[in-house]
Amino acid sequence: MKKLLVILAAAGMLFAMSSCTKTCTCNYYADGKIDTTMTPDEFEVGMGKEYKNCADVQANFDVLNLSYDEKTKAGVKCE
Repeated sequence: MKKLLVILAAAGMLFAMSSCTKTCTCNYYADGKIDTTMTPDEFEVGMGKEYKNCADVQANFDVLNLSYDEKTKAGVKCE
């Protein structure tokens, strides 16, 4: 009986953690500094949302050729 309770509790914790949403903030950079003339974009990510995580949001900017370039220190970085 105790084993069943432990298994159910663990499954409940996994379910509770997977249903959480998080806010991903994407900042625009120029010369390695946040571009204050641009308003950061915020996206809710997680279960039931358009994006699963911040990497998915970043990939969207990569497709638009706005990804962060380490060489020029410019672009969009999502965290």
